[in-house]
Amino acid sequence: MNATEHYVLDSATLLAMGGNKQVSGLIHAAAASDDVRLWVPVLCLLEAGRECSGIVAQVGVLVDVLRFVDDDYATAVTVAELCRVDVGFGVAAAVHAARPNSMLPDGALVATVAPEAYAGLGVGVMDLNR
Repeated sequence: MNATEHYVLDSATLLAMGGNKQVSGLIHAAAASDDVRLWVPVLCLLEAGRECSGIVAQVGVLVDVLRFVDDDYATAVTVAELCRVDVGFGVAAAVHAARPNSMLPDGALVATVAPEAYAGLGVGVMDLNR
């Protein structure tokens, strides 16, 4: 039996969907396998939408491949704590989603094109620039 791989896509990665081969490959892998799951925090999608007006609709096409992480009070607490130390909203939301929680007891890796943003934040990162 294969272990399921869980990845959180952050704002930077959502914005890179159209032109980054690694991001596209990860999305195709998730579409073709029951063992790869991609998670998108809603706050990351909203942050990406501020930078690119069509991204929400683009991500909506992938609703069968992507799983959305709704914001809740626990998200607000994490985001508020991290924003106090100058971490952006989308990065903070991705950190929260990647930490062990009720949906992902073992947590997940943040799959990102901006790995430097996660230095010292205590979550695993998959660098999609490699």
